[in-house]
Amino acid sequence: MRSPLIAVPLLFLFGVAGAAGVAGCAGEAGESGPGPGTGERPGAPGGLPAGRTFVSTAVTQAGTAKPLVAGTSIRLRILDGGKIAVQAGCNTAEGQARLDAERLVVDDVLSTAMGCEEALHQQDDWIVGFFESRPAWRLDGDILVLTGTDIELKMAADKAVEPARPLVGTRWMVDTLISLGTASSVPAGTAAFMTFTADGKVTGSTGCNSFGATAKVDAKAITFADLTMTKMACEGAAGDLEGSVLRVLDQPLAYRIEGTRLFLEAPDGNALQLVG
Repeated sequence: MRSPLIAVPLLFLFGVAGAAGVAGCAGEAGESGPGPGTGERPGAPGGLPAGRTFVSTAVTQAGTAKPLVAGTSIRLRILDGGKIAVQAGCNTAEGQARLDAERLVVDDVLSTAMGCEEALHQQDDWIVGFFESRPAWRLDGDILVLTGTDIELKMAADKAVEPARPLVGTRWMVDTLISLGTASSVPAGTAAFMTFTADGKVTGSTGCNSFGATAKVDAKAITFADLTMTKMACEGAAGDLEGSVLRVLDQPLAYRIEGTRLFLEAPDGNALQLVG
């Protein structure tokens, strides 16, 4: 069962892509995987390999392929502090986790409450139930297999599935808005995007006006400056999207890239998730 989570930081929001049952997101820069076995990293609670991300490559139920909603995959991220975050195409579920006799035990599961089509909500429900069912855990290098009562979930380390898109030169489309921990989709009929260039600039659209700026980028942070925009007045959904985008771009941002997803997070809790 999903329970609403009012504040989930962008750190726990993941993107998904790829065909049903086959992962399409990958690669977090600087992430190094442990060796065979449980891959326990020093200080990782309960033997979990903190800092690793796995993406589904196959799902079976009673030995038969279990299709996922088209265009989705299941993504598991193992966080510091003995937590995991799981996304299956819509919302993100987070819980406290540990290994107990080679079983994954997940407690205190909470989920974001973003509105999605019913098929995605149903997929969220069964995958949360699967992780709450204490599935058997088997990790061999980059391959993770979780086995429940009748469902088996095979996953691979995200870097092994697809390398991360480059920040520079990719056209990044905004598809999720985060305000003080609450996620929402971009309003229907609107679009905001940005492209970073090798000369330290960024151009794009706020969903209403075109913009340009300088972008100082280091390993984990982006700072925008000298923002210029066209001066169209927009109301309704386009104006709301522009306001959400500008609230984020007006601050120094933490960023990361996971496969086809770019995450921009401001210190005040506002954030953007983009797909390239």
